[in-house]
Amino acid sequence: MPERTLEDTLAIQMMIQRLYLAADKITLAYREGRGDFQILSCEPEKFSTAMSVQQFTEWGLAKGEKLSMNLEDRGFKYEAVVHCEGAGEVEGLKCCLLTTPRLLRRSDSHRLADFIPDTAPVCTFSNSRGALLDAQVKGFGLDGLELTFKDPRQNIHEALRMGEESTVEVPLEGNLRLMAPAKVAYFGDTFVGMKFTEKADKALLGQYRNWLENQQKLQVQRDRESYVAGENRRALRTSKGPDLPQVRLWVDRDPAILVITEKEEFARRMAEGLGRKFGLLSLDYITGKLKPMLKGHGAEEASWGRVRLIVVHNQLRLASPLELCKQLVEHEGCPLPVVLAGTDEDEDLKRNRALAAGAVDYLAVEPFKILSVLRKLDDTLKMFEA
Repeated sequence: MPERTLEDTLAIQMMIQRLYLAADKITLAYREGRGDFQILSCEPEKFSTAMSVQQFTEWGLAKGEKLSMNLEDRGFKYEAVVHCEGAGEVEGLKCCLLTTPRLLRRSDSHRLADFIPDTAPVCTFSNSRGALLDAQVKGFGLDGLELTFKDPRQNIHEALRMGEESTVEVPLEGNLRLMAPAKVAYFGDTFVGMKFTEKADKALLGQYRNWLENQQKLQVQRDRESYVAGENRRALRTSKGPDLPQVRLWVDRDPAILVITEKEEFARRMAEGLGRKFGLLSLDYITGKLKPMLKGHGAEEASWGRVRLIVVHNQLRLASPLELCKQLVEHEGCPLPVVLAGTDEDEDLKRNRALAAGAVDYLAVEPFKILSVLRKLDDTLKMFEA
């Protein structure tokens, strides 16, 4: 597989801006230091990330030093080298100033996907056992597709095996429909890469590749139309960002558990593990009161709606899990049990800290043991419903 790089200056600037608008984090590494950082501002030639004076000093950063950067955009992973431009401050927050990279290299170049659609189209595929299964296209490529189940409770690894042949059918647009034999080339955590075989109709593949090229051009065109440069850049978050983070419904069932995390994969894993017994909602929390964000799920002035328990993951975008727990219990008067979740390292110490912050318990989810997690949350709900 040839190495994939992005050297288009404007495309890189648009990518940094998308990450800024979405409040996504990037990973920076310098010598022994490594961490995830929020983008605070972006300009054509530079951008800034939240970094305390203490961390800046501990890393030994100085103007001109090179840092390794990793980021993810539209499901693709990239790596690059950026230069430190010194320390600064943005809207009262200490930051590290960085140059916009001139080149991004795909760190997942083994994948078949060349294009990630904004909306994943529904498709069908078969397996060697004769089952016809519904899925979604996670990514389109010249030589294959990446598929994932629409229902997070289904496991793609159980439906297909490495090297297994299948027939994939995808409606594209109008009367154009791709139907092609494909073989399992690799697995991701929740998706499978399917490579077209030699049996595929070459004329149909040609039509499909023309369609794919047009979709890529349209996406670039939309990106350029939405790109904001110059003086308007300072108003990006206000004008384009969402008013409130959106709660995502994974499993529609009662009683419902709300998982607060910046990691979509953790929310997906919780939905897969708990979905046969509980409803599951997730929220990538940023700031502000939590209760108003649940209005779409029954929350009112005197009620928290259908949510019966809140799990606060140790990986949040900006907030501290302990501080968020205190906010819920002390400032919002949340009557629901709040459980903090994280690694099993120093579990007793973390449980004591969680209890001191107002949580009812601490839940070890790394490593993720489905039965243990299910039992703990079930016991907690029963105790508070009694």
